[in-house]
Amino acid sequence: MPIQGIEWIIVGVVIIIILLRPKVIVDFARGIGKMVREFRSGAKGDERMRLEKIAEELGINPDGKSDEELLEEIKRKLSVT
Repeated sequence: MPIQGIEWIIVGVVIIIILLRPKVIVDFARGIGKMVREFRSGAKGDERMRLEKIAEELGINPDGKSDEELLEEIKRKLSVT
């Protein structure tokens, strides 16, 4: 029976582990983790900027308020109007 799909991936991973040594793999995984963390933090910053823009358009001062507080004030303002 020939090797198919997932079996090739498993064989490839085993070969990579043997050739690269664990330290290289750990460093690579750490780098991927940092990249994902920075991406999430950037996405969160974009969300904050959108909330501030909406708040300012509704006449709400966003200074010194957490995202949750700001969101609640926006909801309150929209439900009243």
